[in-house]
Amino acid sequence: MSPRDFRRLRLIAFLGMCAFLFLFARLVQIQLLDHGRFARAARQQQTQRVILEPERGRIYDRHLRSLADNVSLSRLSVRPRDVKNTRATQAFLTEAAGPAAASRFRAGKARHAAYVRLSPHLSPEQELALRTTALPEGVHVEAVPGRVYPLDAVARPVVGLLGAEGLGLEGLEKMFDRDLRGRSGWATLFCDSRGITYQLPQSLVKLPEAGSSIITTIDLDAQSIAALKLREAVERTGAKSGMALFADPKTGDILAMVTVDDPRRPGGDGHRNRLIADQYEPGSTFKILAGCAALEGRVFAPSDSFWVERGEGDFGGFTIHDSHPESRWFSVRSATALSSNVCYARIGSRLGAATLYDFARVFGFGQQTRVSLPGEAPGQIRHPDQWSKRSLATISIGQEVLVTPIQMLMAYAAVANGGLLLRPRIVSAVVDQDGEPIREIPVEQVRRVISSETARTFRSFLRDAVVQGTATEAALPWCEVAGKTGTAQKTVENERGYGVGRYISSFIGMAPASDPVVVGLIILDEPRGAYYGGSVAAPVFREILAAWALQGRGPIALPPSTVVRVDDEARAADAVPDVRLLELGRAREELARAGYGMRVGGAGAVGGRVSTQSPEAETPARPGTVVELTLAALEEEDTSVPDLRGLALRQALSRLSAVAIEIGRVRGSGVVVDQTPAPGEPARRGTKCSLVLSPRGT
Repeated sequence: MSPRDFRRLRLIAFLGMCAFLFLFARLVQIQLLDHGRFARAARQQQTQRVILEPERGRIYDRHLRSLADNVSLSRLSVRPRDVKNTRATQAFLTEAAGPAAASRFRAGKARHAAYVRLSPHLSPEQELALRTTALPEGVHVEAVPGRVYPLDAVARPVVGLLGAEGLGLEGLEKMFDRDLRGRSGWATLFCDSRGITYQLPQSLVKLPEAGSSIITTIDLDAQSIAALKLREAVERTGAKSGMALFADPKTGDILAMVTVDDPRRPGGDGHRNRLIADQYEPGSTFKILAGCAALEGRVFAPSDSFWVERGEGDFGGFTIHDSHPESRWFSVRSATALSSNVCYARIGSRLGAATLYDFARVFGFGQQTRVSLPGEAPGQIRHPDQWSKRSLATISIGQEVLVTPIQMLMAYAAVANGGLLLRPRIVSAVVDQDGEPIREIPVEQVRRVISSETARTFRSFLRDAVVQGTATEAALPWCEVAGKTGTAQKTVENERGYGVGRYISSFIGMAPASDPVVVGLIILDEPRGAYYGGSVAAPVFREILAAWALQGRGPIALPPSTVVRVDDEARAADAVPDVRLLELGRAREELARAGYGMRVGGAGAVGGRVSTQSPEAETPARPGTVVELTLAALEEEDTSVPDLRGLALRQALSRLSAVAIEIGRVRGSGVVVDQTPAPGEPARRGTKCSLVLSPRGT
């Protein structure tokens, strides 16, 4: 070997050794130094952590009936990487879920998305069609949780609703969102080279913790009846909107909280809880403040009198007017019953600004009641340093002050319960999935505002207002009612002064007057025609209490002496007959023969049949009771049991209600998989349909 070849061989050996050392160093770096980094990258590529959403807690009424519940819904999704035939998939999605779904798929594929949600949820009809059709590769129907509200809009301002991300947006859903939503879990899935995920035995899983449920103080029946009667009043009076609020004065429990908008007037907001968020001038209902302050401080006795000339009173530079220009003597008692502005302005003037203001603060005006609902307004009552010369007189009669409906209700509740201001309670307990209490919310006394003697005396004033004063339309023949009317002109927004012909008509009542078990507030905003609180708001209070008592579904009941007792022999004559599925003419004849009146509350077509009735069939009721009927447009061939298979429980109940079929036993959850009677069988009077439900996809 020549020296030249030897040098060349040495060079090759040296270069080979360098390459080996480089590869060895690289191997050491990869295997030892960078092992952790590459292992983490591999895990990230090969594994995927999936969030497991917890089941949201339920919302119950005071009798553990559902106000918000969970259902299983379905939605359509696609994994663009798994799609083999793009054109065929687009055509399928357009036909199955509409052009918007196909558009989302194209956009997701263009940006190389791994997953695209095509629809928020599927209708039962869409889901059934998809489940019986072969889906293109990459397209999936997946189960998602949903939320249903049995009372729907009737209780929406109280219960609230969920947003797209499953978070509470309004009402109790928002206020108790942390309790209701629970804690999410997670699961580790392994991915192959095609992006398909698998759960292997060594997968890590942390199960989600279900949310807690809440028990409210709302009475589902009381809420429904109050909403029905308030809606009728809004339609009857042409009011812009109506509000109703009822509570137990001894505990502060809110029993019903309803807002209704006139659908014929623009600008309604049925989701906003105006009973805690709206501020308004209360008018004469605010006279409770000056009246109780005068009695408590012994500034006036109930029999002390005032002379009023032609319904006017001169207060040194301005005049106060009564709604009825009479010349007569008024005692403090009759001034309350007949709602004399002149007398109460004089009572306020004798009390003085400081005393009136202090009592307003003690009663809770100008501050939140701290009810467990979002968006509560504090109201407004200015400090006496900011009052004008006429403020003392006008505030005494409910002007120049802003209150919320719930503040007014709790002030009257204090008079009803003997002088204690309570914090309004809307939730009584937070419970776990087994119904065991996690946290109880006790009745909370804020402070004593007046003595029991003052409360008892002022209640007698309010009773006189119903017996012989401005609130006679609130009277019930079987129960003593006490209450106060209010008729306040509305201020012009962003302007000074009051609008012409724009009023807020209200009534606040309690029953029975001697020992109230319920206190309620009715407000009608801008009624057309008659606008005095005694003529438009007081009758609504009476109708709600009468419906509760007659149907036995609310906080107040008929006295035993007025209950119709039914024995087996006289049942047909003393109970409301069953007129469901009858034509309107036949139903009228049946009710008239039994001695009952009739009013149609539904909007059925000509030739329709009775879908529901209230009072319900076979319910004991006094002769002359008006039975409210709801009509449904049913043809003869439609009076068979509908096919409910594949429908969620809410849709199934709606379908049964439309053909006047009662719901029987319900087993399981999810969608209807079996029903008794079977679809197509005749729907005779009294038919009950039992349902078997199963989760979607099983």
